[in-house]
Amino acid sequence: MPPKEIDELREVLDNLNFAREGIVPFKGLPVMERAFFPGGNGLFKGNSGRVTTRGVLIIGSNFGCNSDFLRENGTLMRLDETRTSNTWKGLYRILTLKTSIDLDECFFTNSWPFLHKGKSNETKGLTKDWPADHDLMMNCMQLFEATLNLIKPRLIVALGPPASAFLGCFWPLELAIWRDNSISAMDSRPIHMVNFNGTRIICTAVTHPSHSNSWRRRPPYGGTEGEISLLSEAAFKATQIHH
Repeated sequence: MPPKEIDELREVLDNLNFAREGIVPFKGLPVMERAFFPGGNGLFKGNSGRVTTRGVLIIGSNFGCNSDFLRENGTLMRLDETRTSNTWKGLYRILTLKTSIDLDECFFTNSWPFLHKGKSNETKGLTKDWPADHDLMMNCMQLFEATLNLIKPRLIVALGPPASAFLGCFWPLELAIWRDNSISAMDSRPIHMVNFNGTRIICTAVTHPSHSNSWRRRPPYGGTEGEISLLSEAAFKATQIHH
């Protein structure tokens, strides 16, 4: 069984309205043992993991298409994505080898908490369309707000321009530039402190770990080593926040 905090978060998710053409809500679907929320419970150790408050929130875009998640008979394609997906392979490379960020103190989630119909390679275009749907974004932000209340992170790491754009929508003053949904926008504000209900949080963004776009970053954060330096710097700044 997942920790009770994750059950509470899933209850919030199940009560949100994602009834849209082309969108497949997670409500009623089976859940993977180890995966980003909401396809899994968002903890690296799965159901044996524990929620760490004042830890690290890792936020991606969305979970992809339903045909990559479920077989035609409704069973899961896989139970554990932490050993197979390119996203996780990239996270191991930039997080665990050279930064102080511990996977066990992270919560892994998605900006748009649903599946989509079609093919996985259509996600890029969709993440440019979804922010324009006001009602859809309000539902997504309601879940993200519940996540912040639950996790109370000291550090948020966005994976790729779409996830950083989502954070820019949530904090439209502090992270307005990120709404541009581009690597150059991420470079314009590589590390920034935001406020949530009186709590200060450090935010940063890296290129998506599933493919190597880090070479597009401007110095001093260009390339894999540059993004590792960015994560290390952001993690250190987060430890300096006093409450």
